[in-house]
Amino acid sequence: MLIATEGWETLCEGKSAGALTSILPAVLQARRWFGGKARRIESATIVESIAIPSGSTKTLLLLIHVKYGDGAGETYQLPVAAAFGDEAMGIQQDFPQAVIAPLTVQRHGREGTGILYDALWNCDLALALLQAIGQRAVFQGMPGSLIASSTKAFDDLVPAGTLHDPTVMKAEQSNTSVAYGEQVILKLYRRLEEGMNPDLEIGRHLTNMRFPYTPPIGGAIEYKRTSGEPITLALLQKFVRNDGDAWRHSLDAVDRFIFRIVGGPYRDEPPPQTTRPLLDLARDEYPPLARRLIGLYLESAERLGQQTAELHAALSQVPDDPAFTPEPLTSEYRHARYDAIVRSTTGALALLKERETLLSPGGQANVRRLFDLQPEMEQMFHAFRDLKRPIPLIRCHGDYHLGQVLCTGSDFMIIDFEGEPARSLTERRMKHPAMVDVAGMVRSFHYAPFAFLEGKRAGIAVISQDMPSQSALWAQFWSDWASVAFLKAYLSIATGATFWPQDEGDVRLLFDVFLVEKAIYELGYELNNRPDWVEIPLHGLVNILETTRSRIR
Repeated sequence: MLIATEGWETLCEGKSAGALTSILPAVLQARRWFGGKARRIESATIVESIAIPSGSTKTLLLLIHVKYGDGAGETYQLPVAAAFGDEAMGIQQDFPQAVIAPLTVQRHGREGTGILYDALWNCDLALALLQAIGQRAVFQGMPGSLIASSTKAFDDLVPAGTLHDPTVMKAEQSNTSVAYGEQVILKLYRRLEEGMNPDLEIGRHLTNMRFPYTPPIGGAIEYKRTSGEPITLALLQKFVRNDGDAWRHSLDAVDRFIFRIVGGPYRDEPPPQTTRPLLDLARDEYPPLARRLIGLYLESAERLGQQTAELHAALSQVPDDPAFTPEPLTSEYRHARYDAIVRSTTGALALLKERETLLSPGGQANVRRLFDLQPEMEQMFHAFRDLKRPIPLIRCHGDYHLGQVLCTGSDFMIIDFEGEPARSLTERRMKHPAMVDVAGMVRSFHYAPFAFLEGKRAGIAVISQDMPSQSALWAQFWSDWASVAFLKAYLSIATGATFWPQDEGDVRLLFDVFLVEKAIYELGYELNNRPDWVEIPLHGLVNILETTRSRIR
């Protein structure tokens, strides 16, 4: 219970903030967006409190510095407000995830009981933030200021007199988003770092270029101190009407693919196998069986490949901004990436060996095969480290997979340029070979059919008797030809472009290295978080290395 003898705002100020800061570690640990759950919190301190006028509601935007027992600290933002009586009861009932703590305010001999809560669930604040962006408002804090800005697209995205009520979206992960009807979305970044968030940085440029396959940016809210770079707090962008993301679309396509197999003459037959690399298959026509069984999804994958290449072309042609100017691959980049890959591989393989006996017989066989292929993997890493030709480095998506693409009927919209949340802002703003995004999407095409077979589609178990007897081989067949379709369209645009390697050998090496790097990352993630899925990246890793070995030989 928090107790305030003046207004509740005093709980966020100076010496009076002790009661609130003492409970903040537990409050943060309970939030889905908090990234430090696995770390021991030593303290949580309010380093900034900014009042935001929000109709009849008093709202404070808090910046909270979290100090850990190990390593560097982090800063999070948390808008707070107080509610009493019926309003408090309504929030507790409708939005229990927003409640921070019970609250009692004792003032002038009277006592009011209510709650302190996350004010993003308050419509007044959500509307005030949107209005601030439109008006380019400034709110003063103590060491810094909150500064709202809008782009030229704002008036088109938010026409006067057409705004709908705000709603906090349910898919809360590392951020929290508020939708204003089907007009715009405000994404509030919870974990903050000094410097412009790449979601805003890339989004602004693509909006200015009128790039058609990403949502236009309407504005942003940043925090600025007298020294240092601005900190991105929130991003406003167009609401994209969609039929779900491309991951869901792909799982539905796999469902139809399996249905065609079990309903035809292929149920008890293995698919035709090929050991040829995907880049070679991308030069050929689709086999009739792939067209018949995978169907229109091949065209969807091609469309996504085309849009991805056009995205990379756009990101490599941003004028007058050194942060986007293409650069040649440097020795420092190669060695830093090599060291990171080796560390990641060493850790993942050690953990895999430790847990080998927990896998199925087929999984254990793949573990043995993987260790047999380790010399080829190390040879591949060395070849990348020693690469001398000037491969172009550009700004990329950075965390590219099927879940980062929305389906809008016959087209796609690419979203979420924030990069991998676990990486620092400096790392997320780095330039990379465009192949990093290509490999990420190809690995996502591999995951889809195998995740379906694991029965993870929408949390509903797949009925085993509806599966073909050669399920894993058919899953690989779907993955291969979906990937080929993506590559076929991508390469038709990228080959010969200034952002793409000019040497075919470099293209193959980068493709292999970044596929392996991504699969190693996936392997470590599944070992630590979803042990039931470990065999998906394990199978993919072995498949990549075996194909590479067969090509070299």
